[in-house]
Amino acid sequence: MPSSKRILVVGAGSIGLKHLRAFRAVGLEVELAVIDPRPEARIRASELGAEALHTDWDSTDLSLFDGVVICAPPPLHVPYVMRCLKEGIPVLSEKPLSHAWDGVKELVETSQRAGVPPSGVAYVRRYHPLHEHIRSMLSENEFGPIHVLRMNVGQPFAIYRPDYRQIYYSSREQGGGCILDFASHFIDLAQWYLGPIDSIKGYAGHLSLEGVEVEDTASLAFRFAGGALGSLHINQYQPLNENLIDLCGPESVVRIVEPGFSCYVWRKGIEEWEKLPTEQADYSDALRRQAAAFLAAIDGGSPMRTSIAEAAHTLRLCLEVLDE
Repeated sequence: MPSSKRILVVGAGSIGLKHLRAFRAVGLEVELAVIDPRPEARIRASELGAEALHTDWDSTDLSLFDGVVICAPPPLHVPYVMRCLKEGIPVLSEKPLSHAWDGVKELVETSQRAGVPPSGVAYVRRYHPLHEHIRSMLSENEFGPIHVLRMNVGQPFAIYRPDYRQIYYSSREQGGGCILDFASHFIDLAQWYLGPIDSIKGYAGHLSLEGVEVEDTASLAFRFAGGALGSLHINQYQPLNENLIDLCGPESVVRIVEPGFSCYVWRKGIEEWEKLPTEQADYSDALRRQAAAFLAAIDGGSPMRTSIAEAAHTLRLCLEVLDE
């Protein structure tokens, strides 16, 4: 990378701090700054080596930075990203792209104009080496045709985010609930594997998490443009943190297990599970690789793996279920 970069992280909540750690772990010369209205958040960011600016979004001079990472609540993503694009500043936004469709079409159109800076949305699983490897094998048809994608996803969310009642998660109007906050990760990943989803149906409801009314459970079914079918079952209260992803066809079943990030293949004629050798990496490694990709994109490298247009399509799918 030809020169040091100055990156502004907007929002120093849980995910903002993870992005700060990721840029620190890249191993390149990166100057980090943070804006956040909360004094305690600015203190946490400064402890990670970031300069805590005492300005708000409107008064911050974006031209002082080589790139911006948006970690503010989802209702702010669209206007904040739009400002970056109009001012010529590369931008990476946290997911979901928004909590509603207002302004999204205009943002997509702006992001696709000639001469706009690099941009993307932080669906970080696209940067995990296991998912990279499986996608490459799928593109080379190493498993034969895949006709079904099954995802069974769950976690004890209250353990990982004990403050969930006090943060954006508790409000649909702030982008909360399991579909926008959690399921959208897997809807994005499904499309990275098998192409765009052109139809989705499902049910969602609040069944367990105390102190909130947003949905904590969803059962979704979808059809890919290429003809394959998929399903996603998700809850945020089971005691086991485990995500099972199966890709099924007449020649093989591919099973991915998170958070251990292991992969097994059952091939026709062999009739036993084969564990695929994969690079050992965790969620923080994927965040680090995503940070490195953003720095490279700023210098003219490959585009970010989830474009604003792709994230908008994922948002539209989520809203179709939520608005049923």
